[in-house]
Amino acid sequence: MLMRHRKMQMLLIILLIVSIALIGCGKNSSAGNDDGKAPSDKITLTIGHFDIDDNGAIFRDALEKFRKENPEINLVEEAVPHDPYRVKMTTLGASGELPDLFVANGSMLLDYIPKGYVGTFNEALDQDAEWKNGFLPNSFDEFTTDGKIYGVPTAMFSVHVIYYNKELFKQAGIASFPQTWEEFTDAILKLKDNGLTPIAMGNKSNVPVGSVLFGTLADRYTGTAWFKAVKEGTAKFTDPEFVDSLKALQKLAEMGAFNPDINSIDGDMARTLYFNKQAAMIVDGAWAVTNISRDAPEDIQKATGLAILPAVPGGKGDPMSVAGGSGWSLAFNSELTGAKKDAAIALIKSVSGQEYGRTKIENNGQPPVKVEEYDQSKLSPLSVDYFELMNDKKFSPIYDIQLSPALVEVIYKGLQDLLIGGVTPEELSKKIQSVRDTMK
Repeated sequence: MLMRHRKMQMLLIILLIVSIALIGCGKNSSAGNDDGKAPSDKITLTIGHFDIDDNGAIFRDALEKFRKENPEINLVEEAVPHDPYRVKMTTLGASGELPDLFVANGSMLLDYIPKGYVGTFNEALDQDAEWKNGFLPNSFDEFTTDGKIYGVPTAMFSVHVIYYNKELFKQAGIASFPQTWEEFTDAILKLKDNGLTPIAMGNKSNVPVGSVLFGTLADRYTGTAWFKAVKEGTAKFTDPEFVDSLKALQKLAEMGAFNPDINSIDGDMARTLYFNKQAAMIVDGAWAVTNISRDAPEDIQKATGLAILPAVPGGKGDPMSVAGGSGWSLAFNSELTGAKKDAAIALIKSVSGQEYGRTKIENNGQPPVKVEEYDQSKLSPLSVDYFELMNDKKFSPIYDIQLSPALVEVIYKGLQDLLIGGVTPEELSKKIQSVRDTMK
């Protein structure tokens, strides 16, 4: 009798342990949208992105809204900061283990497309004319290969804007922003003589100088036709006009245009120098409009003017152009089919329509869609200035969007070395061309 009682106790204990384990498994598998539904009733989508700071709040809010409106979809975010994200996606591009949806720039897509990792949007766009026609002109250019669209743009903006303190310029005897390259270099020397860092930049990741400064500077010398020829293999990085652009950047560094620790600090630290009136200028993308409007002291906001690099002597490029475009897109894994693919398209539509565009522009962002009605009173004065500045500008290529990741890395790492005198313009141009030759 005692033995039977002990066996019954043991059986109850085992059943209790198994029950607890099953309950625990059920909770873990439904992480994402915890609405009580069984895991089998849900479609799970993973999404990779880097919108984890204050600038990404609008995107994260949109994802949360999508969750609430689509409780049958379990949306799992795989989010890391911007610079680690680029490294992570390059690694995943080698293995093919990409998330279901992911933020990708043109350079990443150039890597993924030949491997068959990315789905196309042509059918979905053609089936929804209102969605397709809502985008700004040329929005899909950077994400289209052989007529197939592999990414839906997340924005349309300039990656090159010079933010300058008008009061510090006046104190240095500079009445207005320079209109020629000679005036620009003269202004740099005057700002230095006044104890200021002329241009604060944080190039720790090697991307900022290459993307927001050099891309536009190089186009001033080479022109966009040359860039297209380089991509086609009919022009070379050793051509005199490209070498001249490297020499111009080298000259700026040698004359002390930048903070000495340019390769050791990041963009936030560079903006702090500007906010503290230690630097007279920063060069950044349109996204810095939001950063300055939100984070800068009031007197800095009021004193900030916007400009672009002036024309250069003998340059072949259009002085009214700036590096810009869509920059980043949302793409989906080519393995998605059926209901899962439909859910992915639905999510992408939710962050590329009128409602999302209106929210973005009213928060000083630059959406890729034509926003027909929005509350202009919500825009910061700097946003109004930005849209006015861009009114007559053209977009030239963004190097890290339109060139392969391997080529971008050798260019941008080489620019880091050039800034500190570790390589000459001629040596760097030959190194870049050598890498380009291996890709033919």
